Amino acid sequence: MNILIIDDNKNYLRILKTKVLEMCSKNSIPANITTTDKSEEVLKTNLYLHYDVILLDIDMPEVSGIHLASQINSSKGKSEKPYIVFVSCKDGLVFDALKELPYSFVRKEYEDDLETILISIYEKIKMKDTYTIRNGRHIDTLIIEDIIYLEKKNNYVVFHTVSGEYRERTKIEEKYKDLANFGFVRPQIGYLVNIKYIKDIRLSSVVLDDGTQIPLSKKYRKTVKNDYFDWMVNRK
Repeated sequence: MNILIIDDNKNYLRILKTKVLEMCSKNSIPANITTTDKSEEVLKTNLYLHYDVILLDIDMPEVSGIHLASQINSSKGKSEKPYIVFVSCKDGLVFDALKELPYSFVRKEYEDDLETILISIYEKIKMKDTYTIRNGRHIDTLIIEDIIYLEKKNNYVVFHTVSGEYRERTKIEEKYKDLANFGFVRPQIGYLVNIKYIKDIRLSSVVLDDGTQIPLSKKYRKTVKNDYFDWMVNRK
């Protein structure tokens, strides 16, 4: 589980990281933990995309935790990840923080409450089918149902998901072998599409729910139509 801790107090970052590592180890939760006191940088670089959980302070000088949570929520769309947990001593800001619909809120003097929360999030993630990719220095775990389509770009495959884009230096043929059994179809040699996001199939394109048009080649047209028909008939 990839965890990002954001707080403007560097000393507290070290303390909380140690505690979270102990909690995860105690409960056999694999954890990679990153800390930062640069809330503004998190927004500029979209760093939050690479994490399952964000432990977030509210009162920070650059960008407040509430503003940061609002921006993350806007960017991640329908995805549950990253799960936002406010960790703060600012009781007076709790009401404003809750407007951003965090997964939970923990007061700094009651950090031990984080253990139950982390276990709960880990169990939620484990219940979903996931797919791991290497994205530069990051290892990202994507929820398969959140992947909309894959696109080959030069030596990379771009994963378009409900929460943003991820890149992996790989071959799309390898991704097809991995994802074909999870409802992905191949409309054209350079694309894979999650069948649940298909709205319409035309003569030379596949139209997704958001209006995106993926090229459909004659070679794959019949297979895609048959797979889509079977999915429509069998879905619950």
